[in-house]
Amino acid sequence: MAPVLRWTTDENAPLEVWPPVNNQGADLRATHTDEAIHTDVVRVKLDTAAAFDDLLIEGRPFVMEGLDIGSCTAKWSPNELSQKIDFERMVTVHEAQDNDMNFLQKNFTYVKKQFGVFLLQCAAGSKQYMRSLSTEKPADQPANFFQDFPELQEDFHVPEQLAAVSRNHHSSPLRISGPVNMWLHYDAMANVLFQIRGTKIVALYPPTDAVHFRIPPGSSSSPLNAFKDCYPWDFAAAGEVADPGRPYFRAILSPGDGLYIPPLWLHAACPAENFSVSINVFFKNFKQGYYAAGRDVYGNRDLVAYENCRKGVERMAKAFDGLPKEVGSAYLERLAEELKEKALAMRKEK
Repeated sequence: MAPVLRWTTDENAPLEVWPPVNNQGADLRATHTDEAIHTDVVRVKLDTAAAFDDLLIEGRPFVMEGLDIGSCTAKWSPNELSQKIDFERMVTVHEAQDNDMNFLQKNFTYVKKQFGVFLLQCAAGSKQYMRSLSTEKPADQPANFFQDFPELQEDFHVPEQLAAVSRNHHSSPLRISGPVNMWLHYDAMANVLFQIRGTKIVALYPPTDAVHFRIPPGSSSSPLNAFKDCYPWDFAAAGEVADPGRPYFRAILSPGDGLYIPPLWLHAACPAENFSVSINVFFKNFKQGYYAAGRDVYGNRDLVAYENCRKGVERMAKAFDGLPKEVGSAYLERLAEELKEKALAMRKEK
């Protein structure tokens, strides 16, 4: 594919060449010889709900700074949280074996423990992570921060400029972690990650890059580590990713920042400090009919079109039963090429 000009987050910067090429014109994605190429996610200040809605249409991540999200950024220290929330409240946490959690390899253990104990251990640098669940029906209902943590709801609110987020709210889990990295994954729903305590680095890849990260069919998580050698949690190390030839978008979040993550954008998070607190607010920004009916506790169930088409793939494969394997295989490969051509044509329609 011939290099083309690519969108950039800085309106004053020259447009990037995509695919990235070296001075001999070689595609860096294939050579993987140079350092990771990243573009810092654009940072904006929003005055109105209309400004937020306009940015949603662009379908790109952006960091919102200067938001009024409440007093949580000043109050939610480990000590304050342990006083506001019942010390003996039982929570389920991920106890990690190393710095990089991997959902598919399950290099962590789900453990139930007292919330106060978890906080003390995290503050001391223990490799643990909590994503809050619904207090009423954790296996069936999405988390709702405002219902699950009434002791904290007066300290946090979604800014009025993000009215679309509140209006189409799906779930809002509270996240607290020690020095562990969140695995690379995507969510089918849009979400805003509000950073409340500590600094966090987030690496993001557009949906079209999903094919490069070995995500199993029907899954939304990659087995690959998004970050490479992040410990001891400095910005320089956190800026390096596992696939140094593939360009990515980087967001550095400080307390009070909100990162908009569009649907299907792959992302992974790396805390720059031992203790991190954030809240994700997932919301629907497609028409209701595009979402699969039924349970979706985590906001990462794939869109109904994909679920239906996966069933179609099975039917296509079975249609060639009885024929010689090389014949069925040849036809399936031709069909796969047709789908690739349609995907490329759809991309060009933008």
